[in-house]
Amino acid sequence: MIPELAAAAQRIRYQDLPEAAQAKLRLLILANLCVAVAGVSGVKLPRPEAATEGYFLFGGGHTARAEEAAWFNAAVMHARTQDDFHPVGNLHLATVILPAAMAAAEREGSGGLALLDAVATGYTVTVALSRPGSVITTPKGLRSTGIYTPFGATAAVGRLLGLDRAQLESALAITASLACGLTQCWADGSDEWQLHVATAAQTGLRACGLAAQGFVGGRHALDGKAGFFSAFLGQQVAFADIEPDLTGGAPITETIMKRYPVSGICQPLTFLTERMMCQHRIDPAAIEAVRINMNPFEMRYSGTLNKGPYRSFSDVLMSAAYCCAAVLQRGALQFDDLMQLQDPERDRLIAATEIEDDASLPKMSARLQLRLRDGGVVEDEVRDAGDLVGVSRFNVDDWGAALWGDAAEYARCRDAVEALPEGKASALLATLRA
Repeated sequence: MIPELAAAAQRIRYQDLPEAAQAKLRLLILANLCVAVAGVSGVKLPRPEAATEGYFLFGGGHTARAEEAAWFNAAVMHARTQDDFHPVGNLHLATVILPAAMAAAEREGSGGLALLDAVATGYTVTVALSRPGSVITTPKGLRSTGIYTPFGATAAVGRLLGLDRAQLESALAITASLACGLTQCWADGSDEWQLHVATAAQTGLRACGLAAQGFVGGRHALDGKAGFFSAFLGQQVAFADIEPDLTGGAPITETIMKRYPVSGICQPLTFLTERMMCQHRIDPAAIEAVRINMNPFEMRYSGTLNKGPYRSFSDVLMSAAYCCAAVLQRGALQFDDLMQLQDPERDRLIAATEIEDDASLPKMSARLQLRLRDGGVVEDEVRDAGDLVGVSRFNVDDWGAALWGDAAEYARCRDAVEALPEGKASALLATLRA
């Protein structure tokens, strides 16, 4: 599989994508950069040692090594967990692929179109590998972002560094031995979730660097008897199983840019709760009981059923009961609510919440029932809500400007992203440095 995957990765071109996928990719790059600008204060990992010049770091300054820049910038982009999300692969893409590609593009002085080719390649490779695997690996406690997205980072960096076919094959094979990530952090309320994306982005540069220096990876690192798929899934995956994702742009168009700074799984529920509170103007004190129905696979993702006690941001961002109660109390989700972990009225609503699975609900769906003290019942649902909860080109400007905190600076970044097909990657980085 490694030779076929490397060959396919080298053929992907931004300009060959359908127009909808091209527009979506530019939107995803812009939106994830906005989230990173807003996420600097939330990063848990130590800032790399500063250098007078070198590779760009969010929050200002430079570091001397590309791997360190990718490592830190990925954690920043993920710090609000508002980065993009693929609902089938059950993973975050840009937060790994984009920082790795930015560092490689900065090193090579790449054009904007080369950066777009690389990021498109990263999305495509990641989703192709994760689509058949995530449904098996996620219940095992393996985090899809940690185990599949490193391959996308490697593919993206390999394109920008101009690796030849044999070198890219080795880089992808090396990645199979470096990819890892566990979902136990959501149960423990710990910080490894930022380390997952940081390490994955760094892996792309490290694997490509080793391959460029002659380090040889195995041709069957993915599909061998003791290869990646056998070890992680307990079964084989053939190239034919992933090949459909390697053309056509579906991995990009399917990706959702999260409106809310909570888990991708909780996006539909958060949207639904806001909509119900807006439509019905319910006094939270009048709510006696809450019932949430979710897709069984999503409901059982680590941390989703957590009802406290809450110890950290990583606890609450995954908790369906917490996200719902925070909106019921305030009428809309406020980022500050995710930092204030104790509140008597919100705690009452969480305690009054029951969460049940419903196999009739597809992914990215939710049903919510509110039973009121006067005997009344308010109920609604959303199904396949990716388009509803995602940021789109129609609503990105107000959302993005709010994250930047400066409409003019946001507009400069937006214009630089739109100019990538004809410009240089350095022009985009210049808007971020400013």
